[in-house]
Amino acid sequence: MNIWTYIVTQSDYCTVFREDLLELVCLCHAALAQDSPEPPTFYINQILNLSYGYLPVSDRPKIDEYLAEKKYLPPAPKIEIVK
Repeated sequence: MNIWTYIVTQSDYCTVFREDLLELVCLCHAALAQDSPEPPTFYINQILNLSYGYLPVSDRPKIDEYLAEKKYLPPAPKIEIVK
């Protein structure tokens, strides 16, 4: 099961300042624009830094696990040994 897949309950909501949400959307557009002065990774890092602040402290270990176990990679193909 993907760590992002779960049943949303009312306690799973978090409030985001409207200005921060607007900034996140603008940064996404800047990352995708062909004429941006910075590479996309510059904007993605800003998005990550801004959004990480909203993440509940109790969920932060899940990010460490996600990265450590490389859950962002697709499943490896099965290797069959022929005898």
